[in-house]
Amino acid sequence: MRLKILAAVGLIVVGVAAIGIVIIGPSFGSSSAVQYITATAAVTNVTQSAAATGSLAPTITYGLGFGRAPVIAGSSASSSSASSASSGSGSTTWPVSSISVHVGDKVTKGQVLAVADSASATQALTAAQSSLAIAQARLATDQGGLTPLNKAIAQLSITQAEQQLSNARTSQSQTRYQNNLNIDNAISALNTAKATLAADKAASAPAQQISQDQSAVTSATQNLTQTRAKATQSNSQAAQSVASASLQVTSAKQGYQSKAAPAPTLTILSDQASVTSAQTAVTSAQATVALAQITAPADGTITVVNLVAGLDAPSGDAIDLQSGTMQITASFAETSLPSLKLGQAATISITATSETVAGKLTQIGAVASSSGTSSVVTYPVVITLDSTPADVKAGMSASVSILTAEADNVLAVPATALVGSNGSYGVRVMAADGSISTVPVTVGLTTTQYAAITAGINAGDVVVVGISTPRTSSASTTTNAGNLTGGFGGGFGGGFGGGPGGGRNGGQP
Repeated sequence: MRLKILAAVGLIVVGVAAIGIVIIGPSFGSSSAVQYITATAAVTNVTQSAAATGSLAPTITYGLGFGRAPVIAGSSASSSSASSASSGSGSTTWPVSSISVHVGDKVTKGQVLAVADSASATQALTAAQSSLAIAQARLATDQGGLTPLNKAIAQLSITQAEQQLSNARTSQSQTRYQNNLNIDNAISALNTAKATLAADKAASAPAQQISQDQSAVTSATQNLTQTRAKATQSNSQAAQSVASASLQVTSAKQGYQSKAAPAPTLTILSDQASVTSAQTAVTSAQATVALAQITAPADGTITVVNLVAGLDAPSGDAIDLQSGTMQITASFAETSLPSLKLGQAATISITATSETVAGKLTQIGAVASSSGTSSVVTYPVVITLDSTPADVKAGMSASVSILTAEADNVLAVPATALVGSNGSYGVRVMAADGSISTVPVTVGLTTTQYAAITAGINAGDVVVVGISTPRTSSASTTTNAGNLTGGFGGGFGGGFGGGPGGGRNGGQP
């Protein structure tokens, strides 16, 4: 680029020397004369560029904090990741132990910027690990049933119930035996009383004796009735005890089977989900403990330090780091947009430092904007600097020139030398004797100032770029040959063109 600029500057001198004013004398006694402004066709480089202004900003800005990964400003994905990391650290606090940087410091990737006390994070990790152990134990129990100890306890319950059933059955047997014995004794007593009564009646015993015998029979009969009733009740109670003990045995066996069998599928799935969640919490807590110090994720410049040693760090960004080369966002007019392409070379002139650096077009905005009530429509275009000078800061204003087209080592004339219309151009060539003739030409790259000629004329031909009719008075006539402060190019501040008429076809005779 610099070589092209130097070549263009050199051609300026040639161009200036080649441009002249030729006065054709009056005809038929006229007192007026026609002034032709001319230029010499020369081989050079013709370039076209688009220009705009904007301000510098870093390519990447990282937001750094304890217990989480770096956050890239303006990145939704990174914001989401940071949010997840923050939620994973829960209520962890970060008392600041030391700070190693200040605003404006240059840092390198991996450099430790600040250190915090990790005691709170370590406690959170211990709690998470405990929750994981509980969840894993619950899952193991539900998947494999009872532990050996719990199985032994459940089996003991069955044994105890079976013993109680055995005792109840023994008691029932004894009760039945005793009740039958009591009934037999009552029957024997009744029979004895009846036999005594019959004997005494046969012996014609006294009436008093007969009355006593009858009372004895009545009493024995009542005793037998009562004994039988008591036996029935006692036998029923013993049977109920046996039935109850039998139910206890059945319940104990069912309980054992229920506890020893694996849990239902839904319960297992729920346990597995709990283990996964607990494991995630442990992993997050481990990562949090590891992030008890802030390190630089890339080379860059510290722009914010929101930390005080001895105090808790803020929940948001504690340190901001600007990294990467600078970029400039400039608003280009909609007429320039069709000629802009990603990767095009650009020249950035920084206002504050008067430095000029190279860059490339890296982004073209898709949404147009307009300034206030202006009808001019512009699009934001991002140009990334190839390198950033040490004294250049974010926010500085700069102007951008993007090379949009270039034709090297071509024959060129000022654009105002062209006559005709698109597809049928010509130039007016001045012969050595001052005569003018229009010569058809084939035109290549054409800018607002210059036109590349691919056929029709030769280097060194003198072409007319404009005319000026002088006043008839004796006062001198001054003809402006255009802005001659630049070389052949549409963006380097002018050049050959710019003759009267201001347009490609202006100034025709």
